[in-house]
Amino acid sequence: MDIFLTFDYELFFGEVSGSVDKCMLEPAEELIRLTEKHNIKLTFFWDVGHYVALKEKSEHHSTLLNDKEKIENQIRKLTELGHDVQLHIHPHWEKAEFVEGAWKMNLEKHYKFSDFNKEERISIFRKYYQTLTEVIGKNTSAFRAGGWCIQPFAHFKSLFQEHNIRFDSSTMPGVKWISDQYQLDFTRLQSSEPFRFSSDECEEDDNGEFMEYPIASTYYSPWFFWKLYVLGRLFPEKHKMWGDGNFVAQPGGKKESLTKGKIHHASSDGYFASQLQHILNLKKNLGNSTLVVIGHPKSLTRYSLGKLDEFIAQNKADNCFKTFQDLP
Repeated sequence: MDIFLTFDYELFFGEVSGSVDKCMLEPAEELIRLTEKHNIKLTFFWDVGHYVALKEKSEHHSTLLNDKEKIENQIRKLTELGHDVQLHIHPHWEKAEFVEGAWKMNLEKHYKFSDFNKEERISIFRKYYQTLTEVIGKNTSAFRAGGWCIQPFAHFKSLFQEHNIRFDSSTMPGVKWISDQYQLDFTRLQSSEPFRFSSDECEEDDNGEFMEYPIASTYYSPWFFWKLYVLGRLFPEKHKMWGDGNFVAQPGGKKESLTKGKIHHASSDGYFASQLQHILNLKKNLGNSTLVVIGHPKSLTRYSLGKLDEFIAQNKADNCFKTFQDLP
């Protein structure tokens, strides 16, 4: 099986965005050490909008200039080591402000690509893509939408064509999240196998010019979430997230997880990493040939790094760990 270990390289977007050191730099260095141990490569979907905001506002804030330079150095290090860096767009950075040493974001009105008008969308995509190519010194061909908000794809199609983006990895079969920020419905997708598409990221088209690589998903029971929350409180040294920010508030989300469970992505974050081997086995039993896993450096824990280490060690002999730059 082809296994893609992908990481969204970004800050938090809740009331506290966290620091570049704790959310990005330090945990990414842990991932570098892990991959050198096993001689595999990772894909990092870089939230370039954050870097653009650092560039634009660093003239008035010296701390932002320092953050910009540290991120730039690590991104270049990742590419020099052979890791894959691809485009990830959280457009809310266009409206973010740095006030009294903290980022202030208006996510209610400016979180999704669809929250911006056509001219703004074109400008954002072109600017972020160009910035990415300037830093890593080459063009890229894969994309992940911020917050998985790839819908409607009509807002992206011409921009994909213009920048020769051939691969998308923004969908999760069976997942539907509707809130003040999120607007995604992938319930029409039943398989996590890659497929060609043209104008609809959930509709297969054998002649499509794009390839969708869905992030694998599975059902997590209420018992799983009870263990997740309880273990985090009993053993914080193992289960505390590396990042020092917090997530966007989702009212009612915790109650739903603890009472009903939910369909969620295959993830290397925190306690979710405990399910990676189980998900891989499930996909193999279904005859699948590809597994895409999502993670976030900011959400790594000592526990999840250990589980990721075990997962790679157990599967590297009989499977192929790939990145999007490996694709023809």
